[in-house]
Amino acid sequence: MEPTRGGAAGNLPCYLKLPSVFAVGERWLVSGKLLAAGAFEEVTRLAREAVEIVARERGHGGKQ
Repeated sequence: MEPTRGGAAGNLPCYLKLPSVFAVGERWLVSGKLLAAGAFEEVTRLAREAVEIVARERGHGGKQ
């Protein structure tokens, strides 16, 4: 299963606890608004946050 509708990073842990979930795709991570505004530092921050959540929830240590 690959959920693609959740809204925010806060929903990632819920999805990642399900053994049937192998990937999560979300618009908040790389939204059109952020790209149009050239807010690449914010996109990077959100990506790092997502990686840290996945690492924590899937038991792969802390920060990457």
